[in-house]
This record gives sequence, C-alpha cells and structure tokens, in this order.
Amino acid sequence: MKRYRNRSVFCKLATLAMTISLLILTGSSAQSDEPERAYPALTSSPTGKHRAPELTDVAAWINTKAIKMADQKGKVVLVHFWTHSCINCIHNYPYYKEWSKKYQNNKDLIMVGIHTPEFSSEKNILRIKEKVKENDLKFPIAVDNQTANWKAWYNRYWPCVYLVDKNGFVRYRWEGELGEAGYKKMSALLESLLNEKTETNK
Repeated sequence: MKRYRNRSVFCKLATLAMTISLLILTGSSAQSDEPERAYPALTSSPTGKHRAPELTDVAAWINTKAIKMADQKGKVVLVHFWTHSCINCIHNYPYYKEWSKKYQNNKDLIMVGIHTPEFSSEKNILRIKEKVKENDLKFPIAVDNQTANWKAWYNRYWPCVYLVDKNGFVRYRWEGELGEAGYKKMSALLESLLNEKTETNK
C-alpha cells in the first residue's frame, strides 16, 4: 500500500511538472513587452532579412484603390491586422488614428490595415465599411476574407502591427494591444525607419 501511495504521489508530481512546462512553453509565444523581429518563415533575402509578402486575394479595398507592396519602394509601410468585432483591436484605434493624423502629409509612410475576419459574420463588406466610417478610420484597408494575407504573413493574433522598411523588409512586429508603452516604442522604431536611407540593388 505504501508503494502504491508513493507511486501515486510521483505520478501527480510528474503531471504537475509537465503542466508547468507546457504553460511556460505556450506562454512564451504570447505578447512580450518588447517588439519582436519578424518570423523567419517570411521570405528571406540573401541579406538574411525577410521581405514583406505581397498583398493578395483582397476581397475589397476601403479608403483607397488597390495597393501593392512592390510599389512602396522607398516608403516605410505600417501594416496592422485587425477585425472590427475584436475588442483588443478596438482599443488600438486611437493609436492608429494618431499615426494617421501625424503622418498624413508624410509621403515616406503608408499605413495599411488588413481586416481578417475571425468569424464568418465579420466578412460582410458593407458592415466593415459601416464600422470604418463609424470609428473614423481613414487609412487604407484590405479586406482579407479568405485569410490569404494572414497566412502569407504567418500572423497569429488580432491585433498585430508590423513595420516594413523602405527596402520592403519586415523589421519589427508588435502582437496584441499597443497600450501607451507599445505605442511609444513602435513610434520610436517607426521614426528610426523613416530616417533610414533606401538601399540600392536590393
């Protein structure tokens, strides 16, 4: 009987240890306080950087005509994934609008929102347009109803912000709500990219 009890305790401890390990591993993929580098899975260049995927299979464009990443050479591109029913995305609206206002006359920056639905009800383009107007969102928006761009960018969370440099390479990303701290850090990184010169033959 004593052996059985000892074995039972051992099993419980082993299970607890495995559970803790799993939580640590899964927790490490959540948002950190620091913006992270882009995923290695994005298309690599000979320089070891990762080129931003082209925007593809867009169901509709809102606030703009169709945009191609290939045409943005010499510009910094701020890309963010969102969906209109996501409360965390809604919490980021003030920061998106602040960037839009601050850089509205800066030809070296373009901000693109990629609206990827989490639920089928979020695919209604008229509804998306209503929400865009209701929340005074004036930046270009690509409606990603087939999740083609979500997959191409290897995106994982709503919301998520990416910074693409003037040569078309993804340099930074921020997963989850920005908050004041995230907004300040990404704004500083954005400014640093705007001050970089465009490299040639890349």
